[in-house]
Amino acid sequence: MKIGKNTINIDEVIAALESEKTLILATCADNRVTIRPMSHVNEGLAVYFQTGENYLKAQQIRANPNVALYIGTFEIEGIAKILGHPLDEANRFFVEKYKVKQPTAYELYTPIKDQVVVKVEIGLVRRWQYLDDGKPGIAIGRFSSEGKNDSQL
Repeated sequence: MKIGKNTINIDEVIAALESEKTLILATCADNRVTIRPMSHVNEGLAVYFQTGENYLKAQQIRANPNVALYIGTFEIEGIAKILGHPLDEANRFFVEKYKVKQPTAYELYTPIKDQVVVKVEIGLVRRWQYLDDGKPGIAIGRFSSEGKNDSQL
């Protein structure tokens, strides 16, 4: 069976990131894959969350920055980078968005000394869906850091 393909609409991905309060984060290091729900915010296709700098997810990101996210019906692959404490001046944009979208998580965790902000730059997005011809298939988007869809289907 041949699988048909469509292109992912960037606006649908951003809408899912903005409307959903949590996503699923998968990390991997030393042949160990782990997943967990995360409170997040986004700026376009850049996803941000905070975690303890000594937690397993942060350790795995340091060892292997390739991560996967799942939100709504979108499977996402990206590259993660640890940015420093949420209250650092450089992360002010994160705090402003996070305290609005995730007020409970902001209050409980942001002031803790060992917290760090993680940024994920989205590179690949997939979604199984019915295609234009009514048959099941996959929609794919390969995005650059500027948010352009670079899919070559």
